[in-house]
Amino acid sequence: MTISGKYLGNLCSEFTHNPSGVKINIDGNGQGFSPIDLTATALGSCMIAMMAYTAESKGINIEGLNIEVDRVMADAPRRIGEFNIVVNFTQVYTDKEKALLQKAAETCPVKKTLSSDCIINVVMNFPNQ
Repeated sequence: MTISGKYLGNLCSEFTHNPSGVKINIDGNGQGFSPIDLTATALGSCMIAMMAYTAESKGINIEGLNIEVDRVMADAPRRIGEFNIVVNFTQVYTDKEKALLQKAAETCPVKKTLSSDCIINVVMNFPNQ
């Protein structure tokens, strides 16, 4: 699977998901998604996808789930040093279902790809029964 990119000038670029033709614009001026923002987006969306795959295979409803991903920059070298992730569920689950969803989020390939120097804090908020 290939993604193609093109520099548009003024710190902006456009990337195309070649199989689908879907385009995304990247902005280095703070007016849209930056490459660092996309890393946070990739992590959050990957965690949701892994939970969704597990949920669907087990008949668990995760509709309405929302996630917030905050990134904290570090220096020397400049990089993402930490992610703080909050996952908010809207459905009530059994302890077994909660454990399955938490484990699924941990299997996210993006999370496993990030450097071990990058701290990833995850809080999962489940509603009370």
